[in-house]
Amino acid sequence: MSQPRRKHDSLECLHQDMEQAHLIPTWKYVSEFVAASPRVSYQPFLWKWQTVYEHLRRAGELITPARGAERRSMEHVNPDLRAQYTTSHTLATALQLVKAGERAPSHRHQAAAIRFVVQSHGGQVFTRVQGEPLLMEEHDLLLTPLGMWHDHVNDTPHDIIWLDALDYPLVNLLQCSYFEPGEAGHETPAKEAGYTAKRMGHVRPLGWHAYPEEVPVMRYPWRDTCAALDALRHEPGSPFDGVIVEYINPVTSGPTLPTMSCRAQLLRPGEWCRSQRSTSSKIYYVMRGTGQSIIDGQQFDWEKGDVFVVPNWAWHEHRNPGREDCLLFSVTDQPVMEVLGMYRQEGLRDDGHQRVTGVFQP
Repeated sequence: MSQPRRKHDSLECLHQDMEQAHLIPTWKYVSEFVAASPRVSYQPFLWKWQTVYEHLRRAGELITPARGAERRSMEHVNPDLRAQYTTSHTLATALQLVKAGERAPSHRHQAAAIRFVVQSHGGQVFTRVQGEPLLMEEHDLLLTPLGMWHDHVNDTPHDIIWLDALDYPLVNLLQCSYFEPGEAGHETPAKEAGYTAKRMGHVRPLGWHAYPEEVPVMRYPWRDTCAALDALRHEPGSPFDGVIVEYINPVTSGPTLPTMSCRAQLLRPGEWCRSQRSTSSKIYYVMRGTGQSIIDGQQFDWEKGDVFVVPNWAWHEHRNPGREDCLLFSVTDQPVMEVLGMYRQEGLRDDGHQRVTGVFQP
């Protein structure tokens, strides 16, 4: 039953009564939830390799990757996203250490993950995904699609370090996270090394042994990616990214994973890319070289091992001022924005470069 209209009603009284009924007037607050341009809640940030490595080394003496602790890894937490423990609003990265002779227990979760190897001496060090061992040589990329069992094994006399990237910030926002511990080798039948590679190449088995996983359990060897970049070094490349390649799903020819696209890019000596921005966030790992990225007018100086994040809708450009190649690995949430029809990208006009107004101090 509707309430009778007050004899001396006013807009202020209406607002007060709506508040008590857990309603808000659109006409008063529309600018709070329908913004004229993307309203981004965090700033770009950079983590220096030497700082993170020192903490990771100390953790190597104090923490064992056993059940409960699960992994010896350190999250790159953006200061503006401390409450969410994330690097960007949709993605989180971390550096993980598995020491010589160690094994990290098996588990699976809703969040999809990638591993990009930072330091490896080769040999029998691998991540086992759905029973398939994927070797981890330096700068290889490995996938752990959502819901797949995985554990880590280092049967060598050398430590290994890799970069993790997960979409758990997006999973948590959608409130659909789960985590399930397992027992290594007992969750799914063991597969021989190279199982996926034999079935996902340019020639494939016909009419038998259909591939069992919806998303391939992929290992992208760095030697192949490096050769592809080198073969393109004399091409014009992208005015915004230099020579850049995407790690492709061989089944769909689409992005690396449904929520993440991984890329590797070459900045040739003296190359200075034009500035761009988009509705996707990006996280970069520096594989080789020394250079700069200008993000919303702030200069970020980077070198090998550093990690930095570019928020969505932030102007950014990369520069290699030296005489040697720079190599960057990156992961972006662009596939999410594309499937939702929300991806937008634009380049800076005029000369394509920003004016530097400050230098980031870590």
